[in-house]
Amino acid sequence: MGLVPGTSFYLSEIKVTKQKGFGNFDIAGYWRRKYRGCQEDEAWYLLTNVGSLRQSIDTFKCRSGIEAMFKDCKTGGYNKREKPR
Repeated sequence: MGLVPGTSFYLSEIKVTKQKGFGNFDIAGYWRRKYRGCQEDEAWYLLTNVGSLRQSIDTFKCRSGIEAMFKDCKTGGYNKREKPR
């Protein structure tokens, strides 16, 4: 979709479907610019319904951090698993 480092886009009400039952969503695209000599390898493409590019990016960043924390708790040496009832 033409993203290069330092660019982004937000498309509203795009029909997204693979099978019956899907509908309109927003699509956010974001590729962080080079910062302090570091460059991301790929852009983010997000299927979202939160309403804006900034909200989509912030929500995804939070979710990524939460998923990493859960992974650490389950398999990263903490072995925190639900106890059977």
